[in-house]
Amino acid sequence: MDLVKTFVFGIHDSITSTISTLKLLKSNSGLRSKITQCLILNGLVFLFSLVVFEKVLIPIVLYVVPMETSTWIDLILKTLFKVLWVLPLYIISRLLNVFWYQEIADLVYRTLKKPTNRPKGMSLSAVLADVVYSVVVQCIFLVQASLVGSVPVIGYGLHLSHMSLVYSLYAYEYVWMSQGLGVIQRTAIMHMNWCYFIGYGLIMAVSVSLSSSYFVGVCMFALLFPLLLISSHFRQKHQYHNLKIQPLPIFKPSIFLTEHIIKCFRRTR
Repeated sequence: MDLVKTFVFGIHDSITSTISTLKLLKSNSGLRSKITQCLILNGLVFLFSLVVFEKVLIPIVLYVVPMETSTWIDLILKTLFKVLWVLPLYIISRLLNVFWYQEIADLVYRTLKKPTNRPKGMSLSAVLADVVYSVVVQCIFLVQASLVGSVPVIGYGLHLSHMSLVYSLYAYEYVWMSQGLGVIQRTAIMHMNWCYFIGYGLIMAVSVSLSSSYFVGVCMFALLFPLLLISSHFRQKHQYHNLKIQPLPIFKPSIFLTEHIIKCFRRTR
């Protein structure tokens, strides 16, 4: 029963925090500007172009051309569209989103006047090492999510739970890193409160998974993530309604493999 309550608390907090986020956006022009940039690039430019190409241009072209050549033309057009438009735009949007998300997090921190516990003497190399370590852990965890997704019957639920956790981690990392928490500490919080964070990231995970297109899913994530990112700043006292549930070290395999990769890399130097 505690599992269900904690899970529901996570969903509840993601919704109520989003309401607080919308109120914050209403009173902060700087945040509205950054969110608008995300909406224009990821929504009006990227997502809209994908929809128009697939739902409007391709059907029109296939209707006009002869039936015997339609298959080849469809393949050529889709390949050219991905190579010349989708992939370059994907790379540009990913790079810009990284900067915009950090700017959004900084703006929220300053607006809410949250204190930071990051050591002032922390070197740039230490920060970069933490970021690289975190990225490797998350990449391996995404592979883990894909693998459990192939499990018969319960695969979709397991995959969705993994993605809910990783989206929650993405959002809360901005808060936890500003508090000086390293990767091991951040994942330890996830392990202790795994059921809460599955609920917290569930709406995002479901929204992204609705489309079978990878790039449409990327656009949905890019559009919704700023809200989840801002929302996480309203829940940063580590009170995640954990009702004495058993910890689940779900990131342990990813951490173990990351440590092994680092050791192998050091041996080769």
